[in-house]
Amino acid sequence: MTCKQLETLITDSRFQELKFRQERTNVFTIVGQTHTEHWHSSFISWLLDSHSSLRLGHFPLARLLNLYMIKKPDCGFTLRDIYAWDLDAVRFCTEKDASHQGKKRSIDVFGESDELILVIENKVNARENYNNSSQGQTMDYYNYAESVKKPGQRTLYFFMTADQKQTCYADMYVQVSYQEMFDNIISKCMVHPQVPEDGRYLLEQYAANLRETVRGSNTPMALVNVNLCKSIYDDYAEILDGIFQAAQETDSLRNSSDPACMAYDHYRDIFDEIFLSVDEKYGCTPKARLQRQSISFTELYRRGAVTDGMIFRMTYDGESYQARTVLADDGRSCYFQVLDEQGKPFVKNGQVVGIYENPSQAGVDVINLRREQKGITGRVKTLRGTTVWVNDKGLGIKDLMDRY
Repeated sequence: MTCKQLETLITDSRFQELKFRQERTNVFTIVGQTHTEHWHSSFISWLLDSHSSLRLGHFPLARLLNLYMIKKPDCGFTLRDIYAWDLDAVRFCTEKDASHQGKKRSIDVFGESDELILVIENKVNARENYNNSSQGQTMDYYNYAESVKKPGQRTLYFFMTADQKQTCYADMYVQVSYQEMFDNIISKCMVHPQVPEDGRYLLEQYAANLRETVRGSNTPMALVNVNLCKSIYDDYAEILDGIFQAAQETDSLRNSSDPACMAYDHYRDIFDEIFLSVDEKYGCTPKARLQRQSISFTELYRRGAVTDGMIFRMTYDGESYQARTVLADDGRSCYFQVLDEQGKPFVKNGQVVGIYENPSQAGVDVINLRREQKGITGRVKTLRGTTVWVNDKGLGIKDLMDRY
């Protein structure tokens, strides 16, 4: 790694643009409300309301309904229905009183028209509330909405969460992560030709806030500069890989004389965002251990993208490997299990092992185990697990994420 190579990267206008976006203070940070649940609910209500100052009509709401239809293929409506509904008539509010059967409840975001009722439960830094009962609040909201809906109204239920691995009690809800909110709705509104400057400014401010990590976790609510980061990586992949590897292998960045380590130490936040944005190629950042949101196998199972026992295969350096999805005893959680050369589970000390949430780590481990068994000294450190594992239909895990 030479100083000239680093200088070329660091002075690239895209690298400096990413630096500028990170350093620009947003309103949410100024007022100390980066991840306050009520603030996020208020923003969602404003975003979806056809009559808000965003002035994009029902464009954002139509994107949300389209995402609902994609994630729940058996939802019972089609694009034709979305186009036919009077979405401008849907009125939104926050903290909607949903007291029912003696239970005091309030719905985070509630939308209603003569045709639709939308119930949105919003979780930023909390888990579902059971209120000392055997069922979660999402079921209470369902019971309320079904009890008050009028003839001809269709009820749709959303569970919005900063943690894609978090699921809700009631199965009739469609889970939408903040990453999906940004990718499918907010980012589309930001580039809409009719969005006013003040509206675009608010969207940009909110997007900047989403890239902050949630308290108590190492995960941003959403990666909002993915296209920019991928563009940088595409042109500087070799240099960036060298920087990432040097940082990971160095105990003390501050005391290192390696130019790559010095650059990473100075521009750590920028390199970390690029690192996280390269399509799950790596996993977590070298030093801060930040992680990107990833769709869990539980969520893929809920969508119908994978089934219990679905077989995946991987070929790496001429060697073949097998894995399968496996449903937990609770019948809800789904995981990724690597298999031996005979297609059987790995067993250690009488216990089944080799069960993962992350296909990339599963691939790394099973490859290195095979290499160790064959006396090969080299070890694999990173793997693009969402693309190298392929099912019997030739679909990679990323293909399944995109299709369902």
